[in-house]
Amino acid sequence: MLYHILGFASAALFLLTWLGLWSQIKAIARSQIVVDNDANHSLSLNQFGSSYFAFFSIFLFGISVEPFNHYLVWTRFGALILTLIIIWKIWEHRRTRICAAVTALALFALIGGTLSIAFRPFPALAQLGANTLMLAVTVVLFQGSLHQWLVLQRRQKVGSLSLSLFKNILIKDVSTLLFGLTMPLSQSWPLLILNGTSVIMRGSILLKMYKLKRQALPLSG
Repeated sequence: MLYHILGFASAALFLLTWLGLWSQIKAIARSQIVVDNDANHSLSLNQFGSSYFAFFSIFLFGISVEPFNHYLVWTRFGALILTLIIIWKIWEHRRTRICAAVTALALFALIGGTLSIAFRPFPALAQLGANTLMLAVTVVLFQGSLHQWLVLQRRQKVGSLSLSLFKNILIKDVSTLLFGLTMPLSQSWPLLILNGTSVIMRGSILLKMYKLKRQALPLSG
């Protein structure tokens, strides 16, 4: 019963991540309307790409476990689509080879992951692969978030980076941590490591954004 209560609560709170990602898409669109190309340079492709594959690893984790974890799978599916739109818009703005490669890889991963639902439940090797992927993505997420922090430090401006996105993701990560604690540790430990890392790194970015916005207040007055 506790599993379903916290699973439902985690899924409901994850909708805040959807709203945060949507606010980021709108922020990018606003900067395009006013032709503020500089604002979008505050967005780290590294950070959004690593976030995408963090969502993907949990998406794959939810597919591979038995029983099928609807709370994890469908919430991350929506996040994958929204994050893919952000990555696509970054590619539209910069038109670099690395942006094109990340966009293509993200698209193929989403298609492959979705098709894999038809072939579950996976054997033990697939479960090990999902866990390994989650650990690898934890490292990628750490360096991607660190890169976003360094971009903010270097530019000393928030630009079109959405504050609500990081606030909502932080709430989501805390709720997912609590949900993970209701599962057997032998099954949930990669989930706990990934989301624990995300709480620390996204929290650091959020604090940096608040600091930069406070510094900018006298200038806007």
